[in-house]
Amino acid sequence: MIKTNLKFKKAVKRIFEKIKQLLYPPVCPLCEEVLLGGKTRICDDCRKKISYPTEPLCLKCGKEIDDTEAEYCRDCLDKPKSFVKGFPAMVYKEPVRRSIVKFKYQNRSSYADCFAQEIIKTHGREILDISPDVLIPVPVHKKKLEKRGYNQAEVLAKSLGNYLNIPVDSEILKRTVNTIPQKLLSDEERQKNLEKAFISNKKQVQYRCAMLVDDIYTTGATVESCTKALKSAGIREVYYTGICIGRDK
Repeated sequence: MIKTNLKFKKAVKRIFEKIKQLLYPPVCPLCEEVLLGGKTRICDDCRKKISYPTEPLCLKCGKEIDDTEAEYCRDCLDKPKSFVKGFPAMVYKEPVRRSIVKFKYQNRSSYADCFAQEIIKTHGREILDISPDVLIPVPVHKKKLEKRGYNQAEVLAKSLGNYLNIPVDSEILKRTVNTIPQKLLSDEERQKNLEKAFISNKKQVQYRCAMLVDDIYTTGATVESCTKALKSAGIREVYYTGICIGRDK
């Protein structure tokens, strides 16, 4: 009887999924064209336009660098980072740049699944080899959360955690300062903008190794500030992964 009920529930779920796909067919998150033929994620035309980080790469943050003899990008040389290593999926340029704007500000939270799969495609094996105890999304201030309705990094982290079977902790890290958007500031201003912007809930720290999750990595100021907060709470190893990374200057 129980097995029959389970089979019935699964059948009903499949029917609802098919109806949902008919009413709301999947679209490419980069061009928003409907994906036909049962395709998922990104359409063929947009796939050709995506840039993935290629060697030589910074050994710390994963940013592309021009000097084949260099081991680290200028940002990591000028401002040494506390995290162990970064795993960005794509280069921050069109058409991905436009898609991330929609993901963050235009209620396209459904794009998280596609971006999570791109991270897994490029770095899934490395992340599993590290075996982090937890994924920790970079938090947004409560005022921005109220305005947007969701934290894009948290939605991304949950999707990534579902695929990799890694728990997500959205409570351990808090953003206490409603900072000016980083894109409006210079490198030095970015660093000062984020000083003491994040704190950790020390009572909840129970992890040895954590993986920060964010959407865009530019100079690394945000990830570095979060890393320091987590390390001060006792987490020994902090890594990061994200959708995109900028280029070296």
